[in-house]
Amino acid sequence: MALCCAISNEVPEHPVVSPVSGSIFERRLIEKYIVENGVDPIIGKELSVDMLIEIKTTPIVKPKPPSATSIPAILKTLQDEWDAVMLHSFTQRQQLQTARQELSHALYQHDAACRVIARLTKEVTAAREALATLKPQAGITTNPAGIPQPAIAVEAGGVANQPTEQAGMTADVIQKLQDKATVLTQERKKRGRTVPEDLVSQDTLRTFHTLASHP
Repeated sequence: MALCCAISNEVPEHPVVSPVSGSIFERRLIEKYIVENGVDPIIGKELSVDMLIEIKTTPIVKPKPPSATSIPAILKTLQDEWDAVMLHSFTQRQQLQTARQELSHALYQHDAACRVIARLTKEVTAAREALATLKPQAGITTNPAGIPQPAIAVEAGGVANQPTEQAGMTADVIQKLQDKATVLTQERKKRGRTVPEDLVSQDTLRTFHTLASHP
């Protein structure tokens, strides 16, 4: 059962009870009455503001007055509610647009980061392949006698099976190496003496590097 003020006959926002009469009043109304009269409005006995007892209740929705049931009042109420809904909708749209922009910016940054990572990964892979290509060219294996392996392969009748494809040498470079090795072998045979092994190794290495750098 809702409380009712003994003065206004309406539901009080801040109800208090008079210990003199036990009646319930709206605080601001009873305080004004006590200031002007100094007595309880129901039984007329002396009453002071300090004697009032506050009642703690849950908030109660006030019933609408009879004037709010008229058509103009209903239209005004609907208009106010519509305005409130439109304001709320506008705020929601603004927040949604802001969220979309932030999401778009974040996706753009993510895409850019993925592109950079892919490019760097590709460059690292290319650098590793280039390094693997340079290692066989820089390190020519020699037999125990100190004669470079390419020279022995040429004297045996051809170039031995070497990882030329892994070394990155083209067919033109291989042909030039074979021709130069053949010329060197013929010149060495014409001289009729054995060229020192370390000299042959140095000539072969210089020829290899010259032809490899100027295919």
